[in-house]
Amino acid sequence: MQKKQVIQELYNRLNARLTQLKETRDGLIESRESEGGKSSAGDKYETGVEMIQQEMERNQTQIDQVERQKEALNRVSLTPNTLISEGSLVLTDKASYFIGIPFGELKMETGQVYCISSASPIGELLTGKQENDQVQFRDQKITIKSIF
Repeated sequence: MQKKQVIQELYNRLNARLTQLKETRDGLIESRESEGGKSSAGDKYETGVEMIQQEMERNQTQIDQVERQKEALNRVSLTPNTLISEGSLVLTDKASYFIGIPFGELKMETGQVYCISSASPIGELLTGKQENDQVQFRDQKITIKSIF
């Protein structure tokens, strides 16, 4: 598994998510406009428009989050590190981790990797460590095998 492949797969997934969120936003705008054109009995109309507006705000928050994740990926160096830091791909005896963005489990043809933030519990433990170091996480010893 290579760091470049992980980053490319993350870009693909984030772009797909962004497309989906933007389609949802367009649908919400259309719904709001059709609600706005109705003559209705006051409260019911206002409640419908307000619910659509709240959903649009949640949707925009998600769009902003995906954009920030893409920006974070843009800052990742492909140069291997000797110490685990932001942007490291870490292979351990238990699992593989990409320290960068909190995306969760990423299943790829070459295996699965957990994409986590350096601020996550396991991310904090791994940051600053090097190959052959061990960390203790939830009653489990984890040995760092490789860092990319």
